[in-house]
Amino acid sequence: MWKKYFAVTAATLCLLLPASASEASSATTYTMTAAEMAALDSRLSLLLQQTKSTRQALAESQAALTESKAELSKLKSESIKLQIELQAQSSLLESANKSLQASAREEARTRRRIKAQRNTAIVAAVGLLAYAINK
Repeated sequence: MWKKYFAVTAATLCLLLPASASEASSATTYTMTAAEMAALDSRLSLLLQQTKSTRQALAESQAALTESKAELSKLKSESIKLQIELQAQSSLLESANKSLQASAREEARTRRRIKAQRNTAIVAAVGLLAYAINK
C-alpha cells in the first residue's frame, strides 16, 4: 500500500514540476500602442456597461421571481381552501341527495298505499252496490 502511495505522490510531483517551470518562464512583457490601449479600454467599458445592465436585469428578474413565488404561495393556499370547501359542498350535496332519494322512496310507498286503499274502497263500493242492486 505504501508503495502505491509513494508511486502516486512521485508521479504527481513529476507532473507539477514542468508546470511550475513553464509558469516561471512565461512572465514576459508586452507592449501595445495607444490605439490598442484605447480599444481595450473601450471594450472594457462596454463589458462593464453590459455587466451593469445584466445585473440590473438579474435584480429585476429576481424581484419578479420573488413576487411570482409570493403569488404562487397565495394561490396555493387559496386552492387548498377551495378544495376543502368543495369537499364540504360535495358532502352536503351527497347528504341532500340521499335524503331526497329516501323521500322519493317514502312518497312512492305512500302513493302505493293510497292507491291500494282507493282500489279497496272501489271494490267495497262496487260490492255494496251489487249487493244493493241484487236485494
